[in-house]
Amino acid sequence: MTIRFDIDWPGWSDEQTLVLPIPVDAWAPPHAPIALDGIEFEPRDELHVTLAGRALGRQLHASLGERFRNCAVRAAFEAQDWRLERTHELLRLRKVVRYKSGEERISHALIEQVRMPAMARFHQALGDLLGRKLPVPPPHVTLYTHGRIRGIGVPSPAKLRAWTVRAVDSRELEAAVPMMS
Repeated sequence: MTIRFDIDWPGWSDEQTLVLPIPVDAWAPPHAPIALDGIEFEPRDELHVTLAGRALGRQLHASLGERFRNCAVRAAFEAQDWRLERTHELLRLRKVVRYKSGEERISHALIEQVRMPAMARFHQALGDLLGRKLPVPPPHVTLYTHGRIRGIGVPSPAKLRAWTVRAVDSRELEAAVPMMS
């Protein structure tokens, strides 16, 4: 299934991220928790593709003046044909999150990889603005999380490989039931 986005510039979040929200009528978020590999995953209440994560967003904010950044990044966004194709290829991710306080927590996410050709072109344009080549984040949609509500940002294919625990067959989700507390 291909989803075509007829969306205006979504703008930067308070956390300096740029996300492409997925309309509920095109792909509804999951509605109930699931248990997978002994972990209870909470469903996301909204679905999106992250186009620029926090680290890249901070770099763009620091390197470019606000007016130029908004105009240039918006122009790069609007130049793309934003479509995604669902692959139904699911991955379970695990990441150790280190906080400024020194505390560490393990976070998990269940994502679906998607095909989104505009992602590479958009990151090439962002790299041109910064004067360097950027890795293209693997386009994906986070469906479930555990240990961290906002999920696990995946900035590059190398990080995706490092944090992938395993592929998940979609039939496993159909059979997954919430754990009893």
